[in-house]
Amino acid sequence: MSKRTIHILIIIVVIATNLFFGLPRISHFTAGDETLWSYDRVPKFWRSIAKGNWRGTNLCDKPGITLAMISGAGLPFIPDPRDYEKITRLPKTPEQLAMIEKIYFSLRLPVYLFTLASLFIFYFLLKRLLSAEIALLSVIFIGLSPILLGISLIVNTDAILWILMPITLISFLIYQKENNQKFLYLTGFLLGLAILDKFVANFLFPFLLILVFVKYILSDYSKKEEKIEYFKKTMRDYLITIAIALLTIFIFYPSAWIKPKELLNTTIYSLALINIWPMIVGTIAIILMDIFLWKSVCSRIICDFFSNHKTAFIRILSFIILALIAFIFFNTYIGMKFYNIEEILSEPKDGKFFENFFSAFYPLLFGLTPLISLLFLSSIILLTKIKNSELTKNINSTRIIPFILFILIYYVANSISGTGSTTRYQIVNYPIASIISAIGLSEIIKIKSIKKYFSGIKFYLLIFFIFIISIISLFQTKPFFLAYSSKLLPAKFITNLKDMGDGSWEISQYLNSLPNANQISIWSDKKQVCEKFVGKCNSSSNKKYMRTSKFDYLVSSRGGMIGAEPLSKRTSLQIGTAIIDPRKLYFPDAYYDFKINIDNRKSDFIKVISPNEILAD
Repeated sequence: MSKRTIHILIIIVVIATNLFFGLPRISHFTAGDETLWSYDRVPKFWRSIAKGNWRGTNLCDKPGITLAMISGAGLPFIPDPRDYEKITRLPKTPEQLAMIEKIYFSLRLPVYLFTLASLFIFYFLLKRLLSAEIALLSVIFIGLSPILLGISLIVNTDAILWILMPITLISFLIYQKENNQKFLYLTGFLLGLAILDKFVANFLFPFLLILVFVKYILSDYSKKEEKIEYFKKTMRDYLITIAIALLTIFIFYPSAWIKPKELLNTTIYSLALINIWPMIVGTIAIILMDIFLWKSVCSRIICDFFSNHKTAFIRILSFIILALIAFIFFNTYIGMKFYNIEEILSEPKDGKFFENFFSAFYPLLFGLTPLISLLFLSSIILLTKIKNSELTKNINSTRIIPFILFILIYYVANSISGTGSTTRYQIVNYPIASIISAIGLSEIIKIKSIKKYFSGIKFYLLIFFIFIISIISLFQTKPFFLAYSSKLLPAKFITNLKDMGDGSWEISQYLNSLPNANQISIWSDKKQVCEKFVGKCNSSSNKKYMRTSKFDYLVSSRGGMIGAEPLSKRTSLQIGTAIIDPRKLYFPDAYYDFKINIDNRKSDFIKVISPNEILAD
């Protein structure tokens, strides 16, 4: 059996394993913000297409077009979702509840299948860029990642973004490696689809430009003419990439047909670039003038300096990253006495660049499985030992550098914008980190003293070992995959600080099992509970409303405590004729009739309480 066939069979096993864990969960889950897409935006997009209402395809600022195109494949199998949006907080019949679950299943399944199919795309692109072995390891790490499985099960732009941004990057790196125009065109097309999915992908506009200079720095150009020609050609190609991306956006975004300004709204006027686009456009303009008018004199001077000292710069950068990682581990293991990283990520502040930057490593390091996290660390350690002669050769160890830079500059961008790099807001970094880890493992098993243990058929024994421990991680966090936290993280901490409604479905099922459930009235700090509950439900924290309402049960969660901080800090709250102590709603180990610990962590909970149990003293 050929190596190619074996690899394809292993990928199929990875997909089958992913389906084993993911498929049963696909309709038994309620996610935050998903109602906006399932009930409104996805159906609206396709209704607008059917009616020729091109302006109606402008869904939101995301803009979410790619997601709507994929998820919309499930619309022919369900009734109009708008009919069921109206009853999310009202009593429901079992038939209505079943139809709501069918709506979610039908709209989620195309997204989920797309993510599974993307594993083959990752494999073939990474095989072209790196090697078949690294590509296979990467696909296993990506396909069996609990967090990536979790995000793939919901109708959300991030479920598509974590695929499109990395494969756009990989395609561009293949173009740089082979000077193959086909991959340049593919890069532009994928970039357009990524931006149509979510404005965050605009990050790739400046980053791909950075890679143009990184390629020069890591190469060994000696003649002036070669240097000038390199910059002219690569900048022309970069502009072609931008043009193809804009053309892709225009073709697949009907709203832009009648309002071309939408091209600007999805790019330089998007939330990702609105405050910095003059600086980016100005920088690109200066670079273009330097390259085409001044024969790249400035670019050559700056890049030659870095090129002459590239080994030192790479080592310094690697040591800085290792120091930050060491601090994250140290600070976490001593109870976050220096910096409360959970608070920083939950409530990021403008002007706190350093705090926002180093805290970004926390969800990544502890959101990867322990093995991949350690391999990620090992990969950076390997960079500290890289030799100057290796940098100018086409070897895989140097291929780590663009991926490392992607994560670092992504964190810089988030920190400047004051965005907390929570699990979901840096979801694109998990496949990138998986690729880095795969490269690192490949380099480790090439070491002479180790190579003999993993050559030939023994490599597949290593694959089997990785497969087993990955499955163990999936079983340990099942069914709360998106809330996964590594066993390296102390039990009192969590990574997914802005959760997507984990545990809401399970709570609603418990409430539905109670006698006369359709006559029960509840209050929940998570609106997702209401959607799958057959009785009456409300999630408003308005004092006046609470005083005039009577609830049989209250539902509280750690995520709700963060979102409703004023409520969790009040000493008393009137609900109907009763006065309760709302602080007791958020005691993780007391005052509950039913409780679920998310990812088996007591600090991450969702529970049901009777108001009579938490009366004020």
